[in-house]
Amino acid sequence: MKKLLFFLALSFVQMSFAQNSTSIYSKEKAPLVIANGNKTYLYACALNVNNILTINVFKGEKATQLFGEKGKNGVLEMNFKPETQFLNLQNFYTEYNISKADQFLPIVLNKHFVDEKDYLLLDKSAVLSVKILEEQPFVEPVLLPKGKAIYIEAMETK
Repeated sequence: MKKLLFFLALSFVQMSFAQNSTSIYSKEKAPLVIANGNKTYLYACALNVNNILTINVFKGEKATQLFGEKGKNGVLEMNFKPETQFLNLQNFYTEYNISKADQFLPIVLNKHFVDEKDYLLLDKSAVLSVKILEEQPFVEPVLLPKGKAIYIEAMETK
């Protein structure tokens, strides 16, 4: 039932907030996601829907009133099970032993470039693998510079 609610909320958000966007991964049109108080955007997070306890959807003036300018494209506020372990950017680097030199590489999450790395938020149980690619082959939603990239494969949330 929680999975169905999450997918319904996500579908609603995509329809409501990405009307003029070619991709939900566009930061200009992406809704704000608040997961147990951690702020991120849909294009910069990987969440395990099995860990979701509650979801609240805010849009329009109410979202902006409650969450400021970052909520202008809507907000998904989610509460997760207490045992859910979230990794922000620094925790991610430590957890997956990303070297200092590789921390400057672009991050690709499920074939989508995370252009604002500070918003990266991962439910550790949603991460399937982390690799350093010598040559990233992905081109959507934006062209990345040729060369190495950190690639995170995670459970899809859509």
